[in-house]
Amino acid sequence: MRVIVVGGGIGGLCAAIALRERRIDAQVYEKTPALQEVGGGISLWPNALKALRKLGLAEKLDSISLASENFSLRRWNGAVVSVTSAAEMKRRFSGGVIALHRADLLSMLAEKLGREHIHLGHECTSIDQDADGVAARFANSVTARGECLVGADGLHSQTRKLLGHMDPLRYSGYTAWRAVVQFDPSALTPGETWGCGKRFGMLPIQGGRAYWYAAANAPENRQDPSQGTCSLLLSYFKGWHEPIEALIRAAGSTILRHDVYDRIPLRAWGRGRLTLLGDAAHPMTPDLGQGACQGIEDALELARRLAPDRSVADGLRDYEAARVARTAKVVWASRRFGTIGQIGMQPLCWLRDTALSLVPKAATHHRFAPIIGYEAHLAD
Repeated sequence: MRVIVVGGGIGGLCAAIALRERRIDAQVYEKTPALQEVGGGISLWPNALKALRKLGLAEKLDSISLASENFSLRRWNGAVVSVTSAAEMKRRFSGGVIALHRADLLSMLAEKLGREHIHLGHECTSIDQDADGVAARFANSVTARGECLVGADGLHSQTRKLLGHMDPLRYSGYTAWRAVVQFDPSALTPGETWGCGKRFGMLPIQGGRAYWYAAANAPENRQDPSQGTCSLLLSYFKGWHEPIEALIRAAGSTILRHDVYDRIPLRAWGRGRLTLLGDAAHPMTPDLGQGACQGIEDALELARRLAPDRSVADGLRDYEAARVARTAKVVWASRRFGTIGQIGMQPLCWLRDTALSLVPKAATHHRFAPIIGYEAHLAD
């Protein structure tokens, strides 16, 4: 069996790795000329780490990441609202949270898969399927053929459109900025800081670097002012606790900006020999750190259900039945959490922070257990 994977991001590469672990030929077709992620960090939670370990990536992952210490939620002035214990998370969920550069993660996945199975510069323009298989045609006049096709081409998925899903993106109401900078890790307290209509997060990563991200309520498609993004963010976070302003200054002109979107979850992803995976299937806001994690889960559950001796369509529908409801819940939970974090009225911010400070830690773990405690399987 040959599987065509459209999209060479985290989910697409993991899907191909998982399929090849099951002795299924998987080939990745990526529209960009290189696999790269500039300026972006990522955190991976226990549900994703358990899946990556099953793909034989534990040792390599440890070598390119840092395990997060206690994660603090603070007010703009540094007052602690709550602390999530790394030791307790490991005890409850068989793992903590790690942080790393997205480029390092992509490189690790590409090496595990084998770069000979990754075809760059291939933008999918059409898909045909019949009783015998699937044909994917690309803008460079190449045609790839296989027994099924997995669309893993991200938020703006072309394969999703080719499947007839024309539903619009849904703006979250806030814009995000992010950067990776050289910074002394000992000067950081991992976690997020919440103000009114604004948030700032920071995590140390390897190489004496820090990954930081910021969010602020804003109209859709607004551009940063002519004086520059750095100056804008310094005005937004002026007077916030250390080292927030220092982190912003360290980034200078390397800060990336993007409006934050998701989509209303679909009830069905694919048809026949076609399906979707990761952000192409269930794009979500980053508020629970689950976008990549859910794509990694998808990868294992897809590979688990495909086999040369069973109907491809049946396997894909079984995969979707296992994933649609779960990922929909995470999409909605992430959006709700973001809405709470981006509250913009001062009295409501005070009530929010006070309420969160009173929530017992056991209740917090219980609330998130269905998400981060999940374990995907590669085989029955």
